[in-house]
Amino acid sequence: MKVLNRRDFLKQTLAGAATISPFMAMLGSLTQLEAAEISGEYRALVVVLLEGGADVFNMVAPRQDEAYSAYKRVRQHLSLPQESLLPITDAYGVRENMGRMQQLFSDKKLALIANVGTLVQPTTLQQIKEGSAILPQQLFAHNTQRDLWMLGSAKEALKNGWAARAGDAFYPTPNPYVNITVAGNNLMQLGGKAEAMAFDDAYISPDTMRYYGFGPESGGSALGNVYQDLYEVQQTASHTLMQTFAQKRIDTLQMQEKLGGVLFEGVAEFDGFDTGVHEVGKPLGKQLEVVAKILSVRENFPGKPTRQIFFVNHHGWDTHDSDNEHQAGYLSDSLGAFYDALQQMGIEDQVTTLTISDFGRSLSPNGAGTDHGWGSHAFVMGGAVKGGEIYGTMPRLEPDSPDAWIDRMIPTTSMESYLSTVMKWMGANESELDTIFPNRHAFALKDMGFMG
Repeated sequence: MKVLNRRDFLKQTLAGAATISPFMAMLGSLTQLEAAEISGEYRALVVVLLEGGADVFNMVAPRQDEAYSAYKRVRQHLSLPQESLLPITDAYGVRENMGRMQQLFSDKKLALIANVGTLVQPTTLQQIKEGSAILPQQLFAHNTQRDLWMLGSAKEALKNGWAARAGDAFYPTPNPYVNITVAGNNLMQLGGKAEAMAFDDAYISPDTMRYYGFGPESGGSALGNVYQDLYEVQQTASHTLMQTFAQKRIDTLQMQEKLGGVLFEGVAEFDGFDTGVHEVGKPLGKQLEVVAKILSVRENFPGKPTRQIFFVNHHGWDTHDSDNEHQAGYLSDSLGAFYDALQQMGIEDQVTTLTISDFGRSLSPNGAGTDHGWGSHAFVMGGAVKGGEIYGTMPRLEPDSPDAWIDRMIPTTSMESYLSTVMKWMGANESELDTIFPNRHAFALKDMGFMG
């Protein structure tokens, strides 16, 4: 594990994006930030969105003959070869390119959360047929279902995301260093007392247009100074929108300079992160590498917050016309590399990584791929995870399954039961959990037991 100096780190990996800008007016001075309201051992949560609706039924499949035969009948040509499955339990295995995740499962550092999804209340196939079930709105729509996961409730429209509410619960005095995104703005971290701090891997230099918020690196220092002068003049513009925009840009520049001097001395460098191939959007490996670098200087943050929530986005899971072989293997390798980095830092017990997705996929293929579904599986990784187990109820993957609405799995575990289990480990008490997940009371299962 090599150590970069501040100049190299800023140049190669990290840039404060515009979303951090309002903090200057709110805080006054970084060095005067109040100490964290949450104390004790440091804990962080890394949320990985599998954007597009992950086909988990082509990641985890039955191994035993009778169950596998039923699975093969319904999945047809998309079914994984039985002999290729890497065992995680006697009954189930993962696809053959998910070796790192199989090893983490075997080492009891990874758990599988079965058939989880958005629910307004516990729902059965019979209730759906009778018309008595209250279903989430726009059930199979990407944006709506992804939003419900981000908001943490399928019952009602909320004005802020569950991570933002968690930040407010943990830090009643607004703390800008709790919610951090390396994948841009997201609803999960939106609406808190403090905006989420955004980082990316842009090249930073005082001589670039990007430094001043304009993107490609085509400017010189003289031109950059002109733009900064324009921003400063526009802070007093009569046009309110222009004035606000200019103020945010100036605040961003000042924050970047202050963060550069405060946070990034001694940042670590890690090996093993792959940028992937044929990936849409920013590579997952690059995002997780940036998270690891930030974690390596966690104690340099003003006030030393002991709770942080990171957002990561792994694109490309909307597999209508393809299998998800690449995505599954790349996810496995990237999570393995990230766990290795946590071990190098000695904080694998203090950082928990979990996956969420828009929804699962249909059991039966549409030809080349699968269509939008409902229930899905999720993965939780970390030294504090009681891994090597499947939590919840695995559905029957068979034609006309009693666990499916036509060929979409009906979730048997709510997202609230899943997420609140992790947030309890993060330190939220019962009252705070009810605030973070306001529809949590609708489900009997409050703690799934997969966190130590």
